[in-house]
Amino acid sequence: MAPTTVLGNSAWMEAHESRYAVVFREQGGISVPGSLELTPDRLLLSGSHAGQRIDMRISLADVIDVHVGHKPEERLNGHSTLAIERTHEPTLLIAPLGAGLLSEIADLLITLAGERAGIDRLAVVVPLNAGCRPRAEELLAKGPPVDPASFGLTSHHVYLRDDAVVFVFAGPDVGYRVRRAMRGPALWTAGLAWRDCIAGPPRVQPPGQAVPGDAVLAFSWTASPNQ
Repeated sequence: MAPTTVLGNSAWMEAHESRYAVVFREQGGISVPGSLELTPDRLLLSGSHAGQRIDMRISLADVIDVHVGHKPEERLNGHSTLAIERTHEPTLLIAPLGAGLLSEIADLLITLAGERAGIDRLAVVVPLNAGCRPRAEELLAKGPPVDPASFGLTSHHVYLRDDAVVFVFAGPDVGYRVRRAMRGPALWTAGLAWRDCIAGPPRVQPPGQAVPGDAVLAFSWTASPNQ
């Protein structure tokens, strides 16, 4: 299992390290119980197999796609995984232990966004755990996990309530564009930063339904006329 090097920075990563219990495996290799460690500049996988220590440093520049793996060859111990496709290395499979909600969110958003091709507005409501509003405010103050301009959106607004965050995306064929964003590594790392705040699966608001009146605008971006 050949290690790679150095992760790029992510505006949504916390200033301190975060560690999660996982099982990981390069496609075609052995499954390794261990930990996933995230910092603003790296993703480090550490574990051991048959008494041998295994460490991997993943370069964000080499990551070309992140998706939820459901195929038999993408599962670990019968569980769905986060499949990280890389430019010059085998696909890396990671199963977070006790973090099934993260996979559920990634999968649900990819599916829901894909089913709404052709619409120009998509609002996603993510429920928050009690007392998590200050933490959500801190995360939102760091900006969105992906650059909305890079996906051709015309606007992106985030509204905050005590019990939920409402993400509103707008642009031509917004479902397809949001699905592309959901599959990117930046959003995956952001999801880990949010995992302790999220109380349950997100839901897509019905078309035409307004943002709740008690929600406060926490982030706002609108494309400039020449974009």
